[in-house]
Amino acid sequence: MGNEAKAFNQLFPQTYIPVILSSVFQAGCTLRKKSDTEFENKITIRLCRELVKIPVFRDGPLDVRPQTGILSSDSDEDKLGGSTDFLVSCGLGHEVYFVLEAKRLRVRLPKGRLDLGSDKYVNNGMMRFVTGQYAPFMEAGAMLGYVFDGKTNLARSAVNKYVKSKAKELRLKPPERLMRSNILQEMPLDETRHYLRKRTFTIYHIFIAV
Repeated sequence: MGNEAKAFNQLFPQTYIPVILSSVFQAGCTLRKKSDTEFENKITIRLCRELVKIPVFRDGPLDVRPQTGILSSDSDEDKLGGSTDFLVSCGLGHEVYFVLEAKRLRVRLPKGRLDLGSDKYVNNGMMRFVTGQYAPFMEAGAMLGYVFDGKTNLARSAVNKYVKSKAKELRLKPPERLMRSNILQEMPLDETRHYLRKRTFTIYHIFIAV
């Protein structure tokens, strides 16, 4: 992977990232869960259907690809490195994309227990960026938290607490927590920054009430 990473120098254009994130906020306003335990994949499909109605996705240059397989960065592996909830490409090549990974938060389970979902959000979401499973040559990606009871502030607080407890594994840069992002100052967008191998990686965090 080291030699491949050195040879690859095309990054997803920074100017497209606020466009994507603001579009997700716009499309996310229409989302509603169809059951109290609906899986995130179905919600994400509905989100993508709304995104492709927005001109920059409908007409290009951005293209939404839901549930997309990612090739392993290990050239000896004959299997996929994983599957993203969805990614956005911009016509600059196979490896140039912006990944968005979605998880359920604050789900009321059938027996009444409230599943905060913070562990899956971090361990099965954020960590896939940190390990290079997703976006191994890029510098940014995003996490979406579908908040099932609508309490986005509580969901953010719980995720932030779990993130701080995993600061070392997440390779967090100071202040080692979720912080409000300046990329979209008018929207409740958070970010975390991570020390990865020979690069800094930013994960943007969006919490959507469904």
